[in-house]
Amino acid sequence: MNIKRFNISKPKKYTNKSGEEKTQWNNIGTITEFHKDDGVVSRIIEIPAIGLDANIFPFTPKNNPENQDQGHMDGDQSVPFPSGPDEEIL
Repeated sequence: MNIKRFNISKPKKYTNKSGEEKTQWNNIGTITEFHKDDGVVSRIIEIPAIGLDANIFPFTPKNNPENQDQGHMDGDQSVPFPSGPDEEIL
């Protein structure tokens, strides 16, 4: 298994004493990707400031007929969440 980590940052523009515009990058969290040997990728997003520790799933538009009855965001259907980074995301 290969693990990749990414920072989640918010840019903030400011002007320094010399009058130059600069960008300060404030880290607000991380995304961790778990790449299994069989090609399955799972992702977890963590934003400590708001207590968020959640999984990430691909977004699929609800008007796509292929998504009917598969637990995607259609009406009142719920979205299946894996129990952790080792569970396959459908």
